[in-house]
Amino acid sequence: MNKILAFSITILLVGLQKMSAQNYLDYYETINKAEIANLDKEFKKSDSLYQVAFGLIEKPFKEDFLLASINSDKLNDNKKTLEYLKKGINNGLTLKRIKNSLTEFKKSKEWKEVKTEYNSLRENHLKTLNLTLREEIKNMLTKDQASRHPIFGSAKKSKKIDNNNYKRLLEIIDENGGKWPGFSTIGETLPKGKYNVTGNIALMILHFDKEQIEKLKPYMLQAVMDGEMYPYHFARAIDYKSISNCQPFGTYLSGGFISPICDCEKANLERKKFGFESIEDYYRKRKSEYKCKK
Repeated sequence: MNKILAFSITILLVGLQKMSAQNYLDYYETINKAEIANLDKEFKKSDSLYQVAFGLIEKPFKEDFLLASINSDKLNDNKKTLEYLKKGINNGLTLKRIKNSLTEFKKSKEWKEVKTEYNSLRENHLKTLNLTLREEIKNMLTKDQASRHPIFGSAKKSKKIDNNNYKRLLEIIDENGGKWPGFSTIGETLPKGKYNVTGNIALMILHFDKEQIEKLKPYMLQAVMDGEMYPYHFARAIDYKSISNCQPFGTYLSGGFISPICDCEKANLERKKFGFESIEDYYRKRKSEYKCKK
């Protein structure tokens, strides 16, 4: 009887996990549509899509709340902007990030309400996190960057720090029940937005070697499916080690040199599996260009 009960519980847990993953895939897809509608200046449509997305999961991402508030600011809907910002702050959105992103709303009485309640909302958010681990990962990132200083850093120092960070990250995953230390554990540390890995754990992953990234790949992918990591951060880590030839997912922007996407058709199919928008939509959002390898 106990075996039957245990089996039933296992089946139920697997089913719930699949349901959760699908919810996040639907969430990512809907958020992408909302961002595109905003680019098309269809602000009402964009807002409707954001509301649908936020209803799909229990804890939407702070950066998406910020983008939704920027969109509702275009509609001059201060009450809705206030609602989005409060929820965003409760999920880690900082006042500095808000100040640099909004214009008209900062002239409203609702903006005063945001500033009045900010410290309390911020404190509530921090209480949900493992602040000791958050600080440790911050220190790991500091060492990562210090080892790459043009004067005081060196390739030898970087290699040593990267290996130490990789080993410690594996230990952290083990200590976290085999799970990636994601947003629910250390928060969304993204001072420059979800498309920029600066100040985020994803930054140091870029400096691991291919074998190390392959080892971490299943943990990162599961984190995406569980809403613990942005799809972009997962894909960028893999592209980073392939960029000398071509990018499997196509996450790097054009510069003096445009690294081609290995197979655009295949890349779009792979991107869809973890909620990433199409290459065309992605580069349009990023105001950049791309090319496909012939």
